[in-house]
Amino acid sequence: MTLQSRLTRLKACGGSGMLNATERAAAIARYTDTYVAAGDAFSSALTPAAYRTAVENTRNPAWQRLLACMLPGDDDI
Repeated sequence: MTLQSRLTRLKACGGSGMLNATERAAAIARYTDTYVAAGDAFSSALTPAAYRTAVENTRNPAWQRLLACMLPGDDDI
């Protein structure tokens, strides 16, 4: 999925609501899997714990959904 198609999907959902628990868990699991698979390739990347904190503590629905759609497989947002 291209960035443009992700942004189109994000606009279509309107960013009107926060991610539910299932959506948050899926985004965090996807990030963790990618982080582990990348190994030391991206040493400055957020740790999975920091990503979880960012997703769970963001209070702006649009920002939360943007964080969640940054990785491949974002069909759950």
